Amino acid sequence: MNKKGFTLIELLAVIVILAIIALIATPIILGIINDARDSAKKRSAELVYTGVQYAYTTSLYQTTEGEVVGTPTLKTIYSNLEIENMQSKAYDPNEEAATSIKIKTDDGVECTVEPSDSDFTVDCGDYLDKKSVSTGQKIS
Repeated sequence: MNKKGFTLIELLAVIVILAIIALIATPIILGIINDARDSAKKRSAELVYTGVQYAYTTSLYQTTEGEVVGTPTLKTIYSNLEIENMQSKAYDPNEEAATSIKIKTDDGVECTVEPSDSDFTVDCGDYLDKKSVSTGQKIS
């Protein structure tokens, strides 16, 4: 008699082989997904920095003598970030005592913008080293 089909042992062997392949592939795939997520967050942090640079430079202008004129403040930076549709939180532009702007991106990156003598510092935690946005001149 000629029976067609697989035996129980053959089916179990195939299932075991597929399980081994799944055990090997799952951590690799999860690692790739996590790397892509971290890369996206780093890119978001870079975009926040670029946005702050843009907001900073739009609050300045140069005279014909090359002198930088303008007073970038947290309020003007915040206003320019709002124009760029960046999600800014934890800062009230009407509150003069505010010392920083907190920016949170859609993928959860939180950055802080703080003023100093001649620049603004952008800190996005682990996703981007602390960077300064500056003209190189003291803002009066």
